[in-house]
Amino acid sequence: MIVQVLGVAAAVWLFVATWQVWILGFVALIIAAAILPAARAGERWHVPRGLVVLGVYVVAAGVFSLMGRLLWPALSEQWGQFMDQLPRLVENVRGWLGIVDYWLGQWGASLPAPKADKVEGIAGILLGNAMRLTTGVVGAVFELLAVLVIAAYLVIDTREIGHTLLALLPREHRATATRLAPAVLNRIGGYVRGQIVSSFFVGVLIAVALALLGVKYALLIGALAAVLNVVPFVGATIATVLATLSALNDGVVRAGITLPVMVLCQTIEGKLLAPYFVGRATGLHALAVLVALLAGFQLGGLVGGLVAVPFLAGAWEVVRTLWVEPRRS
Repeated sequence: MIVQVLGVAAAVWLFVATWQVWILGFVALIIAAAILPAARAGERWHVPRGLVVLGVYVVAAGVFSLMGRLLWPALSEQWGQFMDQLPRLVENVRGWLGIVDYWLGQWGASLPAPKADKVEGIAGILLGNAMRLTTGVVGAVFELLAVLVIAAYLVIDTREIGHTLLALLPREHRATATRLAPAVLNRIGGYVRGQIVSSFFVGVLIAVALALLGVKYALLIGALAAVLNVVPFVGATIATVLATLSALNDGVVRAGITLPVMVLCQTIEGKLLAPYFVGRATGLHALAVLVALLAGFQLGGLVGGLVAVPFLAGAWEVVRTLWVEPRRS
């Protein structure tokens, strides 16, 4: 018993000491789960899995390159204009806050006055531990390549890896694991594919809505919303803030129109796009997704936020299959 307790304690210590590596490994598993349906479809046409993975990587790189080639000139121009106008945007916000502070003063209250030298600290708090798992740009590139290679191996050698893992389990649990593993991978992969599609539509919706309202930097804000919305709730929220600030530069009336339109875009995402493309894949409530995101950002920064929801989706599938469904029946 003492040896068993020491063994468990050593395993827990090893896991905690190397948790960054496990998170990166889970990222690779997420990518592999998203590619697996294409690999299975390729097998029906006698296409090797390695060729399918290579094709997916090439198509993804081509899409990003094409979008960058088409959108980069406009995005870079709007980014430069936005940075030039940023001091004016900040002054507008200060003026608006001054008006709010005046009315609050009539009731004996006031807004806290942030100091300029605190901006860096605020940015640090907002970004959190975004690069905690990396060692700079070189480390981030190396980790990205490692994740892509591991994901490719997971897709190509799925059967061999599955048989090896099954051999480590007690014989009486192997049938359950064989039945459960595909369902977990489907949950994780479905979340990734659904979130990508949902993020694309959110970015297009926001860009079109802001362009129709005449808000500056519509394409830039829509592109940021699409990219950042890979993490649920983040992209649309940041886009709402940026769009309102940009509209405020043209007057309070335009900002007052822009804000409810952006809230409507967020509502469309939360009530239509996310449930249709993501909710059906994960079976998770929005509150559970939000709590998972907060925990992920706190523990692992940006990477933790990215993996939190698919990890919860896979864990919920295990709990549902092993605990919830047997008790319902």
